Amino acid sequence: MLVSEKEVEESLKPYFDDMVRLVNSAFTDWLQSPFAASMQDAKVRANVIWNQFLYHAKAHFDTDSVVRVESMSHWSGLVVDSKYFIRMKKAGPKMLSRNYPTRSAVAFNDASVDLFDGVARLELIYGLDNLGTAVDKIVLVQRHRNQILWALDLLRLTDSTKQAVIPMPVQPPTSAPATRVIKPKRAQTAAPKTGTKDGKQ
Repeated sequence: MLVSEKEVEESLKPYFDDMVRLVNSAFTDWLQSPFAASMQDAKVRANVIWNQFLYHAKAHFDTDSVVRVESMSHWSGLVVDSKYFIRMKKAGPKMLSRNYPTRSAVAFNDASVDLFDGVARLELIYGLDNLGTAVDKIVLVQRHRNQILWALDLLRLTDSTKQAVIPMPVQPPTSAPATRVIKPKRAQTAAPKTGTKDGKQ
């Protein structure tokens, strides 16, 4: 089911901060897990973050009357006001999530196919920096096959990242950068001698 960017922004804006915090919490759980240092395949990281996103979402929206975590057919995600189903996925630079092309996966990405009786399908996409050490992209999109129809940049539309930053005092340098790196040679001055000329004290 196709929905407009304007409609989605107006309807879901109250939950943008929640979505950003949930993704960041899930990623923090990954960084603090015993698996992060020994990861052998990026699928492990994606699965842990996905699991922790749902875990935190269930607790966060436990008493919410509008948003709930629900499984629909083969997928689990957020259902908002019985109008939108949002699944969280990692994506590459083009904001396209990767899925093995099963029949159900192809159908999910086809916005012209009504899978959930009029409930629109959206994706909450996150991306990582080049080192995989921080979330640098959180975007709400509607996809149709291999094309992104529209995208809402949640990091730009919310203050969540600003709230997460802890300001650190700047320490003024005590000297110029070059002098902190290059140490001057010691002056070759002879120590004053004491005692007799033959060196005896």
